[in-house]
Amino acid sequence: MKISLALSGGAARGAFHLGVIEALVENGFEIGVISGSSIGAIVGVSYASGVSPKEQLEIFCSSELKKVIKFNYLRRSLLKIDIKNQFVEKIIPIKNIEDTKIKVYVTTIDLISGKVIRFEKGDAKTLCMASSALIPLFKPISYENWQLADGGIMDNLPTKPLKEHNLPIIGVDLHPKEIGFKNSFSGLIARTLYLSWRANTINHINDCNIYITNDKLTKYGLFKTTHLRDLYELGLQSAKKITPKDLNVTKSICT
Repeated sequence: MKISLALSGGAARGAFHLGVIEALVENGFEIGVISGSSIGAIVGVSYASGVSPKEQLEIFCSSELKKVIKFNYLRRSLLKIDIKNQFVEKIIPIKNIEDTKIKVYVTTIDLISGKVIRFEKGDAKTLCMASSALIPLFKPISYENWQLADGGIMDNLPTKPLKEHNLPIIGVDLHPKEIGFKNSFSGLIARTLYLSWRANTINHINDCNIYITNDKLTKYGLFKTTHLRDLYELGLQSAKKITPKDLNVTKSICT
């Protein structure tokens, strides 16, 4: 059964995507199109380039991940991404998005126009990093005439480009409904980001034939990389019972 896949942003929680993809493929789904924001774009492009979920997990768990993100000494952002690092080459082993084996859309926002910009062609590494450039942690990335930033800010579950392909849509959301917050500097930032992501996700849930999330995701910090294998297993467990037969119903919500 061929399907299309929408992958949300959610930083380190992206390992959940890997487990979900692994389970879906094992259960007989064929992924025909992928649309992703932020870490969803990176995972999507990587998978569409031929890097398996398990291979991605090992790359993300390697020591190279820590080397790719560096302190930027407050020069327009707190952190910067070393796009020439070996990690980026391994996780995105192609030059252009159109070189992928599976059709992929990378969601970004242009800070100049304030519009969502979706890329199906162009420099894969640069555009994936742009889709993950969460302001103010990272500075926007200049690309042609745009100043690009994290696509999840305005479209965190990017189902729209999938509609034209007439395939059932499976959406994977790294931000289940969450109440309350930690009254600290980092807690306030995380809560503000969550509310932004959640607000623009709700309208797109109805586009999904199958919507996958898990309440246990809230236990995992967005920027902590010490539980990636646990997140992978959580994704695997969350999707392991989903089969093509579930597409016979109008909508299936899996949490």
